[in-house]
Amino acid sequence: MYFKSLRTSQWIKNILIFIPLFTGGTVNFENFLSLFYVLIGFSLVVSSTYVYNDFKDIETDKNHPTKKNRPIASGSISRVSGNIFMFLLFIIGNTILFITNERLIVYSLIYITITISYSEKLKYIKYSDIVSVSILFVLRVLLGSEAASVSTSVPLLLFVFFTSLGIAAGKKLSIIYNTEITESKVKNYLRQAYTDSELVNIIQSSFQLSIITYIVWIIFIKSLFLDTLPSVFLVISSVFLFIFHNIFISKTKKGLTEEIIETTKNSRDLLITIFLFGITSGLGVML
Repeated sequence: MYFKSLRTSQWIKNILIFIPLFTGGTVNFENFLSLFYVLIGFSLVVSSTYVYNDFKDIETDKNHPTKKNRPIASGSISRVSGNIFMFLLFIIGNTILFITNERLIVYSLIYITITISYSEKLKYIKYSDIVSVSILFVLRVLLGSEAASVSTSVPLLLFVFFTSLGIAAGKKLSIIYNTEITESKVKNYLRQAYTDSELVNIIQSSFQLSIITYIVWIIFIKSLFLDTLPSVFLVISSVFLFIFHNIFISKTKKGLTEEIIETTKNSRDLLITIFLFGITSGLGVML
């Protein structure tokens, strides 16, 4: 039950830590191993915030069709043991980060501050609820940039920001559309704060800006031209990015993207599209 509370399936989001290394650094075993340690340490820190959030949202989760089965919401983990577990995750995770690079603690503390602020207040403030989540994804990239001692370009950071902004808005819209969610403080807030069309516009606009900043990164940062093989792969990857956006919007309108990781695991079309985007973009930056 303690392992389940880690939400290890969510750790895949932390792979963003590797982006700076593969897009602008020297990829070798030593650098990869260093970032792997950072991935483990940061994932433990993030899991400690999941435990905190589960205690904060325990009453809401009890009325949720799937979240009610989480260890804390179901009562499998007591508040005392849960708090001890949360503290241990926080200490162990930050210790690993500090040993790897003491400056990473700053990013970790910023992440924790925003996460706690989100759980306490920001998730009930219009626009702050989606922007704060997007900033957390950008922080993952900056953490990897610091750990790998590689600078990350503004267009790439904006690409991550706008992509995650669209996904965050999709999560909110999916909650509204999910008929299985009845008594929910979050759902009631979302219905009052946003209209369906407003969230759809935010998703579409964010994804459009995501593609634009990605193409800007390809042209001006990677300085690639269509007569080179890497640029061909990157252009192809932008097509898969566009396809992902359309599939995501379609599933959001069906109320299926509240938990994007679980949705992706159970959706062959999303899995294939993300895989092809990863392969083509990876070849584009590695060749």
